[in-house]
Amino acid sequence: MALFEHVIMLRQDLSTSDLEETLKMHEQLLNELDGKMIYKESWGLKNLAYPIRENKKAFYEFMNIEIPQNKIDELNSKLNLNEKVIRYLSIKVKEFCETPTAMIKEKEAK
Repeated sequence: MALFEHVIMLRQDLSTSDLEETLKMHEQLLNELDGKMIYKESWGLKNLAYPIRENKKAFYEFMNIEIPQNKIDELNSKLNLNEKVIRYLSIKVKEFCETPTAMIKEKEAK
């Protein structure tokens, strides 16, 4: 199993229930692809540097995931088809970063 730090950005107009449903569906997709979510953080609604598909903000979700290397392309293909996801990034790592992340520590410090 390969380790990935995985960030998805979701549309700004999603309701709380839509957001939860989308994240649950994402976790089910990981399970279908023989992967699993090790850790998950919600970074909240953040401003974008530039508009993406008419969105000026996005909900950021950070995850540490384990998934077979040959399945990551399939995961990316499915994310491309999801209209609620405006961007995603999966970075292969040798080991996961310290949690909670700096984003959460900064949020709690305020």
